[in-house]
Amino acid sequence: MRRKGEEETFYSDRATFVETKAFEYWREALFFSGEEKPKYNGLVVDVSTVAGNDLDLTCLSLIKEFLALNRSSEDEENVCRVIIVKSGSLHDLARRLFHAQRILDGVQSLDSEFSKDKTSIIGTVGVDEYRRTIPYVVKKGDAVIEVGSHFGTSTALLHDAARDQDGSSCIGGCIGVDVGPHIIESAKKKFPIVPFEVGDAWKMAELVRMKSKYFNDHPSQRIYDAVYVDIGGLSGSEGLLEAISLLSSITNSLEPRCIVIKSLCMRRLASSLVPFSEIWKKERQKQM
Repeated sequence: MRRKGEEETFYSDRATFVETKAFEYWREALFFSGEEKPKYNGLVVDVSTVAGNDLDLTCLSLIKEFLALNRSSEDEENVCRVIIVKSGSLHDLARRLFHAQRILDGVQSLDSEFSKDKTSIIGTVGVDEYRRTIPYVVKKGDAVIEVGSHFGTSTALLHDAARDQDGSSCIGGCIGVDVGPHIIESAKKKFPIVPFEVGDAWKMAELVRMKSKYFNDHPSQRIYDAVYVDIGGLSGSEGLLEAISLLSSITNSLEPRCIVIKSLCMRRLASSLVPFSEIWKKERQKQM
């Protein structure tokens, strides 16, 4: 990092340094300081230094806006080849985030990645891929909740996968939650043995109370063992920041072993977000 007094001697032959009054002026410094708008092939950023915090939402918001500004139009391919971010929170997210197809193809295994204090996240696209993750995520006796249950078909499949019959008693199952009262009424009629509730995915205390209602004697120390998310506004290519915000709330409040989300933007993020520790590990293996 350049220090005071080194303005004229610190790599002046290969770099241009611009000092801004505050973090929010980075757009003007990078894109609007000259007559012609520049394009960048790479970005290196120390988020905690420039933004004053190390939050994954801050990192992704900055990257998303940088990529948008780095294009002349929405149809133009982005010339930025790589983004390197110094961020503990984003590195942690990268280690926990999985592309569903890699799980289904056997390239990655969730069993080896689960830990007592970390929540794995799987990004899926389409109803079929979303449901195909069930055997890889849900175990007998698990307490599961699906937010955005719609008419209940996925919830019923999750309930069957989690329900464990032990003699005369049953443990585990899945609760279906949706904001639409009429949708929930239809789901209850279609699947009478599956619990459904009207609720809001963003209201965590409400979801916690549902656990006490249906799985009060559940032995797990987690609130829920698995959470499935199928919310319309988060399933498309947009909505990345909203999805990250919801996933963070679910992780911190419900403490599940795994979250499966039907979201194109999260699946894309799983493809592009790579922890440097994995790159370093592969390079070391090549040298051995």
